[in-house]
Amino acid sequence: MDAIEKGRITEFYNRYRENLIHSMAIEADLMIADDRQGWVAKLRQKSDFLRKTYQENEDELAVLIYPYVKKEKKLDLVTATEFYENICDMTMNAENDSLLTTEMLKLLKEFYMENDMEDEWINSTYMLALTYADRSDDISAENARDYFEEVSRRSDRYCNIKSWDARQRVIQSFFNCITDKDVQSNEERLERIVLYENANRMISRADVRELDGTRLDFDKFRDDMRINLMWALIRSDSVPNRAVIEYVVRELLPDGITRENLNSRASVDAVTYVWCNLHSGMISANLAVSMLFDYYRAQTDEIDYRKINLFYDDAYESKITCMQECFRVLALPEVSLNEREQLFYELATEFKHIYTSTPYLANNNYINDDLCQTVRLMLRIATEETEALTYVRDVILNRNAMTLIHSLMLANIAVTITKCLVDKAPELFFDMLNTRDPRHVRAKEKYLIDYTENSAQLHDVGKAYISDVINLQTRRLTDEEFGLIRMHPTFGDFLLKDTKLGARYRDVILGHHKGFDGKGGYPFGFDNTQSPIKIIIDIITIADCIDAATDTLGRNYTRCKKWVPDMADELSNDTKNRYNQAILSVICRDKKTSDTISYITDEGRKDTYFRIYRDYISDEKKDSTVEIETVKIK
Repeated sequence: MDAIEKGRITEFYNRYRENLIHSMAIEADLMIADDRQGWVAKLRQKSDFLRKTYQENEDELAVLIYPYVKKEKKLDLVTATEFYENICDMTMNAENDSLLTTEMLKLLKEFYMENDMEDEWINSTYMLALTYADRSDDISAENARDYFEEVSRRSDRYCNIKSWDARQRVIQSFFNCITDKDVQSNEERLERIVLYENANRMISRADVRELDGTRLDFDKFRDDMRINLMWALIRSDSVPNRAVIEYVVRELLPDGITRENLNSRASVDAVTYVWCNLHSGMISANLAVSMLFDYYRAQTDEIDYRKINLFYDDAYESKITCMQECFRVLALPEVSLNEREQLFYELATEFKHIYTSTPYLANNNYINDDLCQTVRLMLRIATEETEALTYVRDVILNRNAMTLIHSLMLANIAVTITKCLVDKAPELFFDMLNTRDPRHVRAKEKYLIDYTENSAQLHDVGKAYISDVINLQTRRLTDEEFGLIRMHPTFGDFLLKDTKLGARYRDVILGHHKGFDGKGGYPFGFDNTQSPIKIIIDIITIADCIDAATDTLGRNYTRCKKWVPDMADELSNDTKNRYNQAILSVICRDKKTSDTISYITDEGRKDTYFRIYRDYISDEKKDSTVEIETVKIK
């Protein structure tokens, strides 16, 4: 294949990024949902733009990217350099794209290793780690740590690395290896401590300080690592052992912290002080709750929501991390405060305010990571199912518009199917309701409808961890992205673990992508045929397929179908036993139900989309302008 003309890669990256920015601007304009006719026209504009962009991107990717990814073409130094410069621009501007950044960085890493270009290898490996670290899911976090550790292991030959840029990456990799928002055990805590100590030894070396002491304040860097390590050690449900607590008190906590001056200390020091005293038995859980809430209320700095990257906003970091620990301690069974419920609602109200105030589409991956962590903690305390569902819909799904829309569209279809089955085939619910009486099933119609509707709203909640993949619809997905999408039932199960919602809806979340006979689909380890709510799983599975295949507005990567006759015939002629044919037989024969599904998935889709944007996503009381970072075009 012919060599790529110099500059063409840059032109493509710039155009690709400009199209992403434009699609975000269109999405931002949809936040103003006051006139249905005009709004539907904007929605159509978005869909048309995305479909056109999708095809244009695929045409360019076929020439510039796919030949390298498929190993049909080899990189040369000039092309590799042009790719790296553009990837850096995207990554440092938090424009994560698994194909254009992650996959290409893997190739660059391999190319630089083969050509014995150490500095370039360090830089590309570090950037590769950053692309994984920018995501919310645990799989990506593990990949990020692996690549950061690869770079940090170059510390033994630090002074032999030629460029300051590469040496700086080695130092920064230690910092990023320590970072972790979900350390699961004391073994993992000790791993972070060892990394911290190794980094300390490296930056204390005389030759390192002599070489780069004028470029970097090593003492400040050590303190930044200390703060990072403290957050990593305490953000966990596992109880710390004595050795960990003693290390934190001896090596990490500043001297002079007391209950009397706690509210004036930095958030990491204050929260860690309470954490150490709680787990060493020095204070009760009740007192720990009171101290944490007093500290939280004393913090008066306001979050600057205008910032593109809230990671650098001290007030945001302080509030969220302290809030998470308040929820974590409040959920402890030993807490017996009379005002426990009041404290929970106070914190939950503040939680909703923070996340609904953050501009839509801004900080998405970073925000979703914190969001999922915090929701996991708060849902353990929520006592009412309706209340917990509200937090999931109004906060998690609200920041993931396409998942929210799909969930509510699916709910409309699934409820329609449930009503039909209760009327025409009540025997399908006998096993679920432990009855053989059709009258009993019909008497439970409201319960079944409510359960189906709630199941639909929760079935895809795990997609919050992979919103960057779900919302990426301007090209074909990579194999790695498809792998993450197949993990969303498992992510959803993890998000709702140990909560009332998880106990009631776990089977739907895990089972809605399994085949009717339990032999196909994912996740592999879940057997939907053994679930007592198998009929609800089957309804959600069918409704899920119907909405996805008939979506004329939200999906630009496939040509949509009509419910009748396309989808009805296709599902009824299912040769792979993926769908419950008893359900399909009933709803396809019932004209009223079939007509209702046709309306919901066609003309009614516009009404549903408009209502969701107006009622859930749009906020007319706020400035409807969504701040979008400007791409710096060379």
